[in-house]
Amino acid sequence: MKNIKFILPLLALALFSCNDYLDVNTSPNQLTFDQATPAKLLPGAQTSAYRVQAITMNTLGNVFMNSWTRNVQSYGNGFDNELQLVVSNSFYSGIWDGTYRALKNFDAILKYPNPDGKYNNYVAAAKICKAFYMQRIVDLYGKSPYSQAWQGNANTTPVYDDDFAIYKDLVKNLEDARALIAAADPDAEDIAGFDVMLGGDMALWEEFANTTELRLLLRMSEATSATVQTYRDLKLNDIKNNNFLSADVTINPGYNGSTDTQATPGFFAYAYLTSGTAQGNRLFITMSGHAYKALQSDATTNWAVGASREIVPGSGISYPNLTDPRSARLFTANGTTRRAVTQGSTLVDVTVPGGSLPGLPCRLGLIGHFNPYAQAPNQTLEEYFSCDGFVMSLSESKFLVAEAAVRYPTVFTQNAQTEFNAGVTQDFLKKVATIGTYLTTINTKPYFGLTASTTTAQKLHAIMYQKWVALMGVNAIESYIDYTRTGYPVTPLSTVSIQPRKPYRLVYPTSEYVANTANVPNMTSNDAFAINAFTPFWKK
Repeated sequence: MKNIKFILPLLALALFSCNDYLDVNTSPNQLTFDQATPAKLLPGAQTSAYRVQAITMNTLGNVFMNSWTRNVQSYGNGFDNELQLVVSNSFYSGIWDGTYRALKNFDAILKYPNPDGKYNNYVAAAKICKAFYMQRIVDLYGKSPYSQAWQGNANTTPVYDDDFAIYKDLVKNLEDARALIAAADPDAEDIAGFDVMLGGDMALWEEFANTTELRLLLRMSEATSATVQTYRDLKLNDIKNNNFLSADVTINPGYNGSTDTQATPGFFAYAYLTSGTAQGNRLFITMSGHAYKALQSDATTNWAVGASREIVPGSGISYPNLTDPRSARLFTANGTTRRAVTQGSTLVDVTVPGGSLPGLPCRLGLIGHFNPYAQAPNQTLEEYFSCDGFVMSLSESKFLVAEAAVRYPTVFTQNAQTEFNAGVTQDFLKKVATIGTYLTTINTKPYFGLTASTTTAQKLHAIMYQKWVALMGVNAIESYIDYTRTGYPVTPLSTVSIQPRKPYRLVYPTSEYVANTANVPNMTSNDAFAINAFTPFWKK
């Protein structure tokens, strides 16, 4: 993206109430609708939506995909519901509430009077962001308020729309956005000064729209409905020759270390306060035993004599037995010895052969998680607080195209191997890790590299495995959604799980059961673990 920093009052741009995504906050200290032009709405919408992605969604994805767990050496509990898979209407409700609040601001841009096309570029960006973030609501909850949402007091109890119908409208939003960009209305206002994601580069916005649509369509890859399949195939054919991302989609409204509210969200949430004090998460979150075994060789892991190397017993897929140079970037030793914790264990139990146990396990690596492309070259706190956030990485885009080429080779004629290699290579660059012979070696391993993978299942597992590593710590919710869609990459449950599998979806939050009782589907926690009427349409 363009290297532009926007110094903006982040809190002032959070225009709408934290209590209800349908209500407008009329505090005299904040903007009201008559003052909220698209130029004022766009950066606030972008930053508030990203904050939910970078913290709440990311945490859930990392624990559900068995990358993170709790440091049992220092804490007696934490992540209890996530590890046991106790999913209720209070479980991660911030995903629903926070995303809907941000979507209201994008929706307000779309409803703002625009008779002469002055705001076309704002509208295009808002349509793309609306599709990008609303997709997550559908993917995690299924049927949701959409056609009647964001109407304020005009409708405080919106109906729940069919999730496939929402998906189709999101695709239309992307098509409309591309049409506005292509039209290049000479009277349209340049959004460079207010676009904190892509700096007003409309060519990159078009690539982002194409990649978001590809992700929407690939979600439907295993749908059994003939209607869904026909629609998916038609739309895939429409975008097969489009340009997908050529750069990361980043966000930076002027993140800095002057106050906690100005800091880049991930580093603030997981590492340090701007005062220099370490966050509790700095010690609490640690590397899971699964992540350790996946990213380290057998020779650097304390396998018990005769222990099976299978990731999940009976899966037929064993750990790759290769030390991934990204491992040390993602997780750093809390001392001199690398250690990890099997999810559900009460002891630190995974380490190097002969490593002393117990002891402090690895913590989140600052470089791998918060210093992309060495943006903090001196690794000072102020530099870390100023780093870009990543809305969608170039690596993810490459893996999406690789998947499309594997699944639909007569439509997507891109070379799957080339796209796969590019996705892995780009992630090494992003994590400032030396790739060495990793790519050559991993490509000799079925299920983890593409060259040696001969079946479609093996190839898809390899793509999802590499995407899991690439998105670990920064956008892990995507890996979880991919897992619910495909079952890949093979991922063990916590040893204390009370469910036989991970949920297919989340439960509607308490806020809906209180404020929208007549319309919210009446589901139970157990419904989240079965394929039924509540499951997102693309899984049925």
